[in-house]
Amino acid sequence: MARIAAAVLFAVSALFAHPWGGARPATAENTSANPAQGGGAVTTARRLIDADRPEAAYRLLRDAMEQAPAGADTAAIRFTAAQALLAGGHLPQAAQLLGQLAEDRPELDRVRLEYAAVLFALGRDDEAAAAFRETRRLRGMPPEARRAAEAFLERIRARQRWRLDFDAGFWRDDNVNNAPESESVAVPAFGGFRFRLGQRPVRAWVAHTGARLRWREQIGENGRVFVESHAALARDTAIGAQAHNRTRASLSAGPRIGYALTFAGRPRPGLLRADIGAERRWRGGEGYARRLWAGVGAEQTLAPGWRASVSPRIWITRYDGGGGKPRGASLDLFAARRAGPGWLTAGARLSRETSRLRARRWRSRAASLGYAADFGPNWSAALRAAYTRTRFDAEQWLFRARREDRAREASLTLSHRALAWDGYLPELIAEWSRVDSNIPLYDREIRTLRLNLRRLF
Repeated sequence: MARIAAAVLFAVSALFAHPWGGARPATAENTSANPAQGGGAVTTARRLIDADRPEAAYRLLRDAMEQAPAGADTAAIRFTAAQALLAGGHLPQAAQLLGQLAEDRPELDRVRLEYAAVLFALGRDDEAAAAFRETRRLRGMPPEARRAAEAFLERIRARQRWRLDFDAGFWRDDNVNNAPESESVAVPAFGGFRFRLGQRPVRAWVAHTGARLRWREQIGENGRVFVESHAALARDTAIGAQAHNRTRASLSAGPRIGYALTFAGRPRPGLLRADIGAERRWRGGEGYARRLWAGVGAEQTLAPGWRASVSPRIWITRYDGGGGKPRGASLDLFAARRAGPGWLTAGARLSRETSRLRARRWRSRAASLGYAADFGPNWSAALRAAYTRTRFDAEQWLFRARREDRAREASLTLSHRALAWDGYLPELIAEWSRVDSNIPLYDREIRTLRLNLRRLF
C-alpha cells in the first residue's frame, strides 16, 4: 500500500506541478498563515512529510484541527493532512478527507483532481472517472490540468473489464481495386508479345467504420494474471464502387501473465501473452477467405526508456475460391527506446507460407522504423517507414522467372489535442506504398490521405 501511495503522490505532483492560472489549489499559500488557521502547523507538517515522518505530520495537523476556532478556514490543514495520510500509505482515509474537502470547497480544483487520483489508485474507477469528467469541464481550468484529467481517464478506460471502441475514417483511394499499373505486359514465354490487361485502377472515396469489443477478466488477487478476448468488425465502403467493398470480422482470446525480471540490479516489468483467433474476410458482398491463427508473445522493459518484444505466430488460410489451405508462420521482433519527447521503435519480421500449390509458396523479410511523440501541449505525430522483400518459390512459366516483390511504405499521422471533442480525437493520416516486382504485372503504387476519428476516453 505504501508503494501505491508513493505512486499516487508522484503522479499527482508530476501532473499538477505547474502555474495554475485560474485554478485555486488548497495550499498554505492561499490561506492566511496565522496560528489560528494552522499556518504554522501546515509549514511544520510539510517539513515532516519531506523528512519521511508522515505520522508525526498527521498528528500535528489533527491537533491543529481540534484547536481551530469555530468557522475558521481549515482547508490548508485538511489538504496537508491528506498528503500526510497518502505518504503514510493510508489511501482510504486520505480519500475520505479529500472527498469531504472537495464537497465543502468545490472551487479548489487541485483538491478535486487529487481526490479523483486517489479514487483511481483505490480502484474505484467509476467514481474517479465521474470526478475527472466533471473537473475537466470546469471553466477556467488550465490546459495542463485538463490534460492531466484526460490522461487519467484514458488509463481508467484502458483497464475496464468491458471496453467498446468505435472508429471512423474517410479518404480518397486512387486504386481501390489494387489493379496493375500497366495497360499491357510483355510475356517472355510468347516471344515478348504484349498482352493488353483488362483491369485499370479504380478511383473512389472510401468510408471506414469499425467496432472493437474487449473483455478482460482478472484471475487471482495479485492482478498479474488475466484472460483477455477481442472481437472486431470493420468495413471499408467504396462509394460508387461497391464491388470493391472490404469487410473483416475477427475473434481472439488468450491469457496474459505479468512478471518481473531483474536487469541492472532492478526488477523490470514484463508481460507474457498467448492468443488463438479466427478471421473472416469479404470482398464486395461475397466471402473471400477464412483464417485461423495462434500466437504467443513477450514484452519486457529492459531499463528506463528501453523496451523489447518478440511475437511468433502461425496460421492457416482457406480461400473460398479454392487454391488449397496455405499454412504460414512469422516472427516479429521489436525494440523501442525513449528519444526526446517520444519513442523510437525498430522492428523486423520473418515470414514463410507454404501451400499444396507451389505458386502460392513464399517467404518474406521486413524491417520497419517508427517514431511517435507529443510536441508541446497539443500536437502529436507518428512517422513510420517499412521495407519488405518477398520471394515466391515457383517460377512463373509465362514470365520465366520466380516472382520477387520489393515493397516500400511510409505513413504520417498528425493530431491536435485542442480539436478533440468529448474524448474523440480527429487524426490526419497520410499513407504511401509502392511495390516493385520483377514481373511488371504486380507493380503497385497507392497513396491515401484519410481523416480518422479515434476515441481516447
